[in-house]
Amino acid sequence: FGFIAAIQCLRAALGVVFCGDLVILYFFWEVMAVASTFLILSRQTKKASGAGFRYVLIHLLGGLILLAGIVLYIQDTGSVTFDILASSNSSLTLATILILSGMLINAAAPPLHGWLPDSYPEATVTGGVILSAYTTKTSVYTLIRGFPGCEVLIIVGCVMSLYGIIYALLENDMRRILAYSIINQVGFMVCGVGIGTAMALNGAAAHAFCHIIYKALLWMSAGSVLYMTGKSKCTELGGLYKTMPLTMIFGTIGALAISSVPFTSGFTSKPLIMLAAENQHLIIPWLILEIAS
Repeated sequence: FGFIAAIQCLRAALGVVFCGDLVILYFFWEVMAVASTFLILSRQTKKASGAGFRYVLIHLLGGLILLAGIVLYIQDTGSVTFDILASSNSSLTLATILILSGMLINAAAPPLHGWLPDSYPEATVTGGVILSAYTTKTSVYTLIRGFPGCEVLIIVGCVMSLYGIIYALLENDMRRILAYSIINQVGFMVCGVGIGTAMALNGAAAHAFCHIIYKALLWMSAGSVLYMTGKSKCTELGGLYKTMPLTMIFGTIGALAISSVPFTSGFTSKPLIMLAAENQHLIIPWLILEIAS
């Protein structure tokens, strides 16, 4: 059951990537939302059921906002082509604001971000990996394609990067730490889209790709610990390097990559975004991203 949901989620994410018009985008967007809900429900616990219900509600809301924006956009322009919808704050219309809002909900942008730390930790071990790889990264792709250079995304990205890392530091549950960390990392990508230069957009795309790899590694490491011990709170764990040395090694590699340590993938992608901010003389966003690193 969970395997089928994972395949459907993957297919829907690829559908969004390869779609040529907004109608097909919306179709695959909703398929992905439904499929990913079953990745949470597959754990078959009371908490998972509640988290899955809240997850589908917020994504249906985001989908409806996206649909309203698409309908208005088609009415205003007569075009269904999914191309650059707005390249600056001044080019935003009611239609594109609604489309942007729908995409940002799926990217877990505050204030409608609570679904991510609420639902991802309650998914199955495999489900957590699939969710972290496709849901928010698909949203980042649509932002790159539809709203490059839209300055409001710089503010949103900076807020996400700080908010995510602060709450990750305050958490005790290792899977909730990783969930909040996703918000932090997606914030870098969203900020890169907002900067909008070639370097920033390349950095956002590269960071999304790298994030899929190292965050999947971290989710698998956390899932292995949960599977073997039945515990996910850090204060209840310790000394696992003795019994799970490979998990310790791979988890450390993922932690180094997410911290942008030299010779890791994160060191390649994250500095592209910060360098793009520096080149555009965006000192405050650059400082915020540096702190959030």
